[in-house]
Amino acid sequence: MARALAASDVGTWEWHDVDDVLRCDAAAAAMLGVPRARADRGATFTLLLDRIHSEDQRRIGLLIEDLRQQGGLLVAQFRTVPDLGDVRWILARGRFSRSADGVVAEARGIVIDVTASRQDGDLDEDAFCAAEISTGGLDRVAGLALALFETAEAGLQQPEFERLKPLLDVLLHEIGRQLVETPAVTNRDVIH
Repeated sequence: MARALAASDVGTWEWHDVDDVLRCDAAAAAMLGVPRARADRGATFTLLLDRIHSEDQRRIGLLIEDLRQQGGLLVAQFRTVPDLGDVRWILARGRFSRSADGVVAEARGIVIDVTASRQDGDLDEDAFCAAEISTGGLDRVAGLALALFETAEAGLQQPEFERLKPLLDVLLHEIGRQLVETPAVTNRDVIH
């Protein structure tokens, strides 16, 4: 299962304010061009921004900074350059969550390689955007799946969580695949 997930076009990432480390699974690390998370090591948002295409860096940098300050839903499309000459189109979705004292303390989400979905050299952004919906829909399912992952990670003993984590990863990967197939939303002004 781990090999199948690593070879997929969907990866998971997480960030915690405590250590300011961006942890990516193998698939996300490959798409983004950052080190894979091992123990307490990973990447930083600064390193991630260095791997983002120069035309997208400022926009994504401002978006990440805003989310780190305010919290909220992340929905963004951008290009990465994981290796010299290799440009990938990425759809990132996740949530920057506040702690009980109102500080943005962590974030978790998925990245999807949508390079194959480009047409005529341009990505049709409308095909990959979805607004935050308060009830129902695949966005609600994605939010609940991320919350389930966070709850399991925080509430279970390490051996129990490690047994459950591959199943949660598969769930998040499948949600990511279905999000790519979600129809366009006409009001993109509500999207970060």
